[in-house]
Amino acid sequence: MKEMLTPLQIMENMVNKLQQSYPKHDKKAEGVIQFYLKHENENINCFIQSDFEKLSFYKGVAQNPTVTVKSTFYNWLNLAGGTLNPVFGVMTGKLKFKGKTSFFEVLPKKSFTEDLNIPKDPVSRFEKKPSKYWVKPKKIVVLSASPRGENGYTDFYLNPFIEGMKKQSDVELIHLKKISIKPCTGCFSCWMVHPGECIYHKTDDFNILAEKMYAADLIVYAFPIYADGMPGILKNYFDRSVSRAYPYMIDGIYKVRHPRRYKHENQSMVIFSICGFFEMKNFDPVRSYFKALAHNRHTPVVAEIYRTTAVGMYGNPFVYKQLNEIIGALSKAGEEIIEYGKIKRKTNKIICQEFSRSKRDLNQINEWWNEKKGSKDINY
Repeated sequence: MKEMLTPLQIMENMVNKLQQSYPKHDKKAEGVIQFYLKHENENINCFIQSDFEKLSFYKGVAQNPTVTVKSTFYNWLNLAGGTLNPVFGVMTGKLKFKGKTSFFEVLPKKSFTEDLNIPKDPVSRFEKKPSKYWVKPKKIVVLSASPRGENGYTDFYLNPFIEGMKKQSDVELIHLKKISIKPCTGCFSCWMVHPGECIYHKTDDFNILAEKMYAADLIVYAFPIYADGMPGILKNYFDRSVSRAYPYMIDGIYKVRHPRRYKHENQSMVIFSICGFFEMKNFDPVRSYFKALAHNRHTPVVAEIYRTTAVGMYGNPFVYKQLNEIIGALSKAGEEIIEYGKIKRKTNKIICQEFSRSKRDLNQINEWWNEKKGSKDINY
């Protein structure tokens, strides 16, 4: 279990960090900086010893230090971080120095980021306004993430959408349940040990799927709502996708993000989800998730299709007409997304139409589930 670092450990880490720049530092000198720091009820005595080769950290009190610092631990951190002016610190009694204060010049001030070769991956005009710079996608990958695969209601609603897209582009449907992807362990070997390469790259199918997804001009993520979110197999795929990015942080549109290892300019995504509940609010969690995911992947969401009461509508004679309208609109939406890079408002309104909920509706649904008790019919 992770434990809170002690002030001494923090001081040692700071010196180790300074040492990274010290070999190129132009003001090396021999001497000692002695610290007498207080933190809560603890006295923290330690010192930094410098020579012409390195900086070294020691606990305790040095003999004949070049310069001495007395303060609280937090005031020293504020001074080191640049938020406490040393003159103001002395005037207010927050800092007390003794000896040759100019000796602090042995501590490098150079920014550590200056020597880093951060990959450039700026915000593109397509990412900001995909419909304005839309080009018909030639290759589309539909990732169906229903754990029930072809037998689920996700595919029932998804199929007409796919047929609509097929009228103008090449579409490949992949069922995620058939792909072997081990869960991410959080080891970050793909960032620190073998950049871009997961420890499981030879033992599962993630790379095969990732290459197909990378080659697509348009990706459709289709899934049912499970436990107020996406199914675990889809989240598992996204977790493993961290290997496709660099660990560095760069400026994005509205927050920082990672630069991509593999760039596919003008790639976009469609979110396609269904649920059994009545209210559109049930899609709010995944809507927020994909907004964040799209930003970090530099891949804009060009359309969102959400269908409530997906199970209850199927085979229900009282909404058969509406279901036919929805199926037709889904096919039309498939054509529109290819042609325009968006789904027309009128089309989406038909697809996402909500039904007024009555007590009778709840009773019918509850009766249906009650009838399924003890049933082995998993393909309901």
